[in-house]
Amino acid sequence: MGVSADVLDFYDDSSKELMAKLAMPGTLSRAPFETLSEDRLEELKDSDFGLVMITKRANVMRKFPVNDPGNAWLSAQYFQANHEKLAFPARFIAAKFIKEACVAYAVPSSRLVDAYAARVEPGECDSNSFVEGSEGGWMLRKLAQKELLSKEAAAVEMNAVMQMPDEHFALVVQTGDGSVIRKYAMPDESHVKKAAAYFDKYAMDFSAEHRHRFASSVKNRAEELGVDVGDSKLLDKWASQNWNQHLDAHLEQRKSLLPTNKGARDVLDKLAASISETDPETMAKALDVFDESTGLKKYYDRGLTDAYASTMDKTATGWSAEVDGHTLTEADLKKVASGGKLKGYLGEAFANQFSKNAMEIFESLPDTEKVLIKQLATGEA
Repeated sequence: MGVSADVLDFYDDSSKELMAKLAMPGTLSRAPFETLSEDRLEELKDSDFGLVMITKRANVMRKFPVNDPGNAWLSAQYFQANHEKLAFPARFIAAKFIKEACVAYAVPSSRLVDAYAARVEPGECDSNSFVEGSEGGWMLRKLAQKELLSKEAAAVEMNAVMQMPDEHFALVVQTGDGSVIRKYAMPDESHVKKAAAYFDKYAMDFSAEHRHRFASSVKNRAEELGVDVGDSKLLDKWASQNWNQHLDAHLEQRKSLLPTNKGARDVLDKLAASISETDPETMAKALDVFDESTGLKKYYDRGLTDAYASTMDKTATGWSAEVDGHTLTEADLKKVASGGKLKGYLGEAFANQFSKNAMEIFESLPDTEKVLIKQLATGEA
């Protein structure tokens, strides 16, 4: 059950519609309560939330803050109203930790927080983390605990998955509180093929780092098991360990976006000078940190290629792309880059960068700009 676009807690509720209907108990009128800004929410620890979800796209969502009495009470009320939007096991996790916070602060919770928390057995839900899509595994564990798992083979299979090494999972993510979340187990050939197919469908929903890590893990596991994943469209592209031949141009593009930040430009010069002394993956991680610290990540998918694609060779052989019912080729992009119209539509700086590495910049553009370039290539614009 995906919840990324849903209102779950007080800080998702931009209209504050539910808040307007709530009457805060008199006992809370003098209790500490901080209305948290986005920056303040970021500063909180994972343990300051009732629920930390790892979504199917490997994003981390922290919900139901319980860092003070007021927020704990609010989270209990929002759980009461929105609990059905959560996957079944996530409800128990959130309720347990919200309830614990309310008890610690001596504030009332809510009827459904109490009901769900009461059904959590001792030793269950030791972590407030929940991996979206793991409901099936959760149900199996519950059945085993109740001694209702009658097929010994199923129990053996479940135990085998739990004992698998990290290398047999497509993605291993460490959360802020040090917990390790392992996703997309690949115990055998069929699971490797499923992981490859999943990546082809959802690759661009992953963060750049997770995209590279997922593709590399699937490729390595496929080689280990002798599985043919040659029909995958994106694994080779994102698992590449080779240098991007346009890395210098990508570094220069970042300098052009930071014209007055001398310190940042000096860092880019140092990165460029260190290419011969490092490897693509290490460089990609360093550039990813740089983009985060300088605010350049806001330009991803708006003309700036992400750190991993900038550093590693991501251009597939025989490149083409389907746009608005038309197949664009590398030759089409070169035609647009050499023409004069692109400058008039998207500016001289963009046109200059596009002429240096058209395919990669094209792939980083939003759909509206891709359609424009298709129209320029076909003479419609």
